[in-house]
Amino acid sequence: MVSAGSPSEEFGPYMVYEQLGVGGMAQVHRAISANPEFPSQIALKRMLSHLTSSEEMVRSFVREARLASYLRHKNVAQTYDLGRVGDIYFIAMELIAGRNLREVLRHCGTTTGPMPVPVALNILNQICDALDYAHNLVDETGRPLGIIHRDVSPSNIIVSTTGMVKLIDFGIAKASGAGLQTMSGTLKGKFAYMAPEYIGGQLDARADLFAVGVIAHELLTNRPLFSGRDDIDTLTRVREMPIEPPSKKNPKVPQEIDDVVMTALARDPERR
Repeated sequence: MVSAGSPSEEFGPYMVYEQLGVGGMAQVHRAISANPEFPSQIALKRMLSHLTSSEEMVRSFVREARLASYLRHKNVAQTYDLGRVGDIYFIAMELIAGRNLREVLRHCGTTTGPMPVPVALNILNQICDALDYAHNLVDETGRPLGIIHRDVSPSNIIVSTTGMVKLIDFGIAKASGAGLQTMSGTLKGKFAYMAPEYIGGQLDARADLFAVGVIAHELLTNRPLFSGRDDIDTLTRVREMPIEPPSKKNPKVPQEIDDVVMTALARDPERR
């Protein structure tokens, strides 16, 4: 595929084009790979240069790439390569043509309102497939990797132009196997999608299910469930706000879907 425009720079074996996004640790550009084993167009995630002197940041970045390298599923963005050019660490990843779920929700809000129930269920099924795969993944010896995404939210879900849903950004995922252990004691993720027990210091795979429940409620009502005036207000709502089934806002949601969503949103993880 011929790339439009001119590359802004050459970075090791990659020709770098426009920036796709930037976060607290890294920036992502569209890039062209010369490696015949990879697709020609990839997403190039590069650690921000001012962080390369931090051993902790470098370890975190490399750990993300190692963890992502285990993940081989149609609903998880693929990782192709990890390396370093000069002082800059990079991850070469699958480039997905599409929009993240936050943008899709925003578009629905300004056009049709809540997306059709079958479309929402299709997206949710694909998210659940990705999480089921990650939660049950084992290493080469059969030892469970113990992966928990911890940041399942609309901005980390890409809906491709073909309708394929991809879960991205395992950068703060928790893992317990294969030397991928994470430090505990720090809340990671977006508060509006955070399970109540995680706020209280307990975490297992059911926290990701709670986040899926929040997303399901949002897709079916086109309204944020817990987002408050500030972080404290949001966390209070997550723990205490009465939760109404999606059909209260969208009568097109059938009873059986209400039941599934409300089960995922049970504050007691034993009931999810």
